[in-house]
Amino acid sequence: MHLLQFTYNREEVINALRFHFLRRGEIKVFRNALIILLLATVIGYVFRLVNFNAMLGIVLMMLVLGWAFWYLLPVSTYNKAATFRDNIRLHYNDEGMAIQTGVGERQLSWRNFNQIVETDSFFYLYRDKRSFFLIPTSAFQSSEAHLQFRELMQRAIPDYHRKDKS
Repeated sequence: MHLLQFTYNREEVINALRFHFLRRGEIKVFRNALIILLLATVIGYVFRLVNFNAMLGIVLMMLVLGWAFWYLLPVSTYNKAATFRDNIRLHYNDEGMAIQTGVGERQLSWRNFNQIVETDSFFYLYRDKRSFFLIPTSAFQSSEAHLQFRELMQRAIPDYHRKDKS
């Protein structure tokens, strides 16, 4: 049985939540639709098919939506989840893990997770498309412990991905 102890860093978690939200399919489709709308509006303005006020309104709408996705959504998610402000003790082995917080302890088998995404800062253990558990890579005491955990995750959860956040 291995032990990790950590607390979450607010800014790192907010950036992790941004990464999660921005890689979701529906967000990508919405973002691309907004970009097409903006391009069509600018082209329409250049060819005098769209007046300045309409173009300004669409640009302002895009700025507000961009702010909501980049700032409001991750910050509100962070603020709602008490786990991000808790001290975490994570025991893990080949079968699964036990997450202990100030509220209690929960046992989870690796079978509870259907996907794992690793970045430089976190392991994202997904139960479904919306529900996941974050393990900061900074929680590992050594690069060897980090590597051993990565190898365990690759064995335990077949849908394993390594992503660069940038």
